[in-house]
Amino acid sequence: MAVGAVVTGISPTVFTTLMEPHVRMAVWSRPAPLEVDGPDTFEATCEGPWLATSGPAPDWLLDDIQGLGGILSAVSGSPNWRATFQRVTTRACPRFHQDAISVRLIATYQGPGSEWAFATELRDDLDARRAETRRRVRTLQPGDIAIMKGTADGWEPWPDLPVVLHRSPAASRNAFRRVLTIDAVAPIEA
Repeated sequence: MAVGAVVTGISPTVFTTLMEPHVRMAVWSRPAPLEVDGPDTFEATCEGPWLATSGPAPDWLLDDIQGLGGILSAVSGSPNWRATFQRVTTRACPRFHQDAISVRLIATYQGPGSEWAFATELRDDLDARRAETRRRVRTLQPGDIAIMKGTADGWEPWPDLPVVLHRSPAASRNAFRRVLTIDAVAPIEA
């Protein structure tokens, strides 16, 4: 049994803890790639055995997206997912929040990782403007793979355990990030 709402491990088996209702986020601490090349924006959609991409991408990126998409499928129970890899030059989500989806995988390949905190620590300071709040903010490291449960049906939190919120860190043209997100998508009805 996993202890706490956030579980960290050194292998992808850490994601099995998400099957426990009190675990809200699992993090696989893997090393960051030494060199990251790739398009500024790349999208891939998987519907069962079919993968459609928005254009060419390096083999390492395609392999990583497919492997991580497979992990997300195992966690979500859906064979369908949508991935977005992008070069980020702004703080895309400045406020702490939960995503309105079932589960989201976030991986930062370059630059600062996503920030997270427990909702009880932030209280009403969802922008983390106060120094006391900023001290409670944690940062994922480049290379870390995090899967977070969202607010969609099926992942209701235990009422006595904290909710995990996240946001994008600061970024700019000179201090950009390369980030991959993969969202589980409900199967398409025929």
